[in-house]
Amino acid sequence: MRTNKIDNADLFTQSANDKYKKHVKTQSKEALEIINKIVDWSDLITPLEKQIQRSSTGRKPFSLLVIVKCFIIQTIYNLSDPRLEEEIADRRSFQIFLGLNSGDSIPDETTICTYRKIFSAKGLDTQLFKTFNDQLTSKGFIVGKGTLVDATIMPSYTNSKSNDNIGNRDKDADFTKRGRRTIYGYKGHIGMDMDSKFIHSTDFTPVSIHDSNKFDDLITKKEKIIIADKGYNNQERKTQCRKNGIYCGILDKPYRNHKLSKKQKLRNKKLSKIRYEVEKPFAYMKNILKNTRCRYYDLQRNRFKFTFSSIIYNIRRMITLELSIA
Repeated sequence: MRTNKIDNADLFTQSANDKYKKHVKTQSKEALEIINKIVDWSDLITPLEKQIQRSSTGRKPFSLLVIVKCFIIQTIYNLSDPRLEEEIADRRSFQIFLGLNSGDSIPDETTICTYRKIFSAKGLDTQLFKTFNDQLTSKGFIVGKGTLVDATIMPSYTNSKSNDNIGNRDKDADFTKRGRRTIYGYKGHIGMDMDSKFIHSTDFTPVSIHDSNKFDDLITKKEKIIIADKGYNNQERKTQCRKNGIYCGILDKPYRNHKLSKKQKLRNKKLSKIRYEVEKPFAYMKNILKNTRCRYYDLQRNRFKFTFSSIIYNIRRMITLELSIA
């Protein structure tokens, strides 16, 4: 009979824990240990508790701390809901990270799916991102002197014509053209702190939304410099930046019958050497976290995954800086 409880008490003795820590020291396990230490979990979870009403009847609900940590594990290791349940049952490092002991229940795939829907519908993923960034700011990691802005395309899990079953169609996604290629999906937008390289703002939209339309939502409006590619080029925007005392480092783009001058080309080249840093989070999400394609059939849950990928990128950046200081 299937059980979702940890039932091997021998694994949870102090002796077993000591041997585990001594002999099983993988890079993956060390990363989870570091995350547990450097994140202020109480600060993250307390605001969420106030927004989620849970029934006092039936099975005892899981701690929100366990649920959020499950989402973190799932994002880092690119696990499906069923696979996440299996890995938690099998991997001691995951159980330690989640704070589970012998006899504790493991969140099953239905529980994870249910909480993802709740988080997505209430926007708790974006709240969690902002709260964690407040921690980074209080530690002095997010400086706020400059912002790099960019966006990346995230193809839909399915195209609009691949399923006759309407329940399996992604009705929130839409189309854009890249050269001769038609893409059906979404677009993830980020604003990055120019000095510390942390993501300080995110947005997630259907792919047809032009990058430039989300520009104002990705800047803090307190920067002294903003750098972005030519897709954000807008004369009115440049004028407004200068009026507010902000250096507008948006790359110039040529227009019909108006080529770039030599001076503009040199300026673009100089700014591009700074701007490329904003592409690194997208490379990390796609190459390391394997977040190359949307997994769900609606904008809210796909936004959830993109937001958690941004949180994981910031945690990874935080670990790098913490270790360099130590």
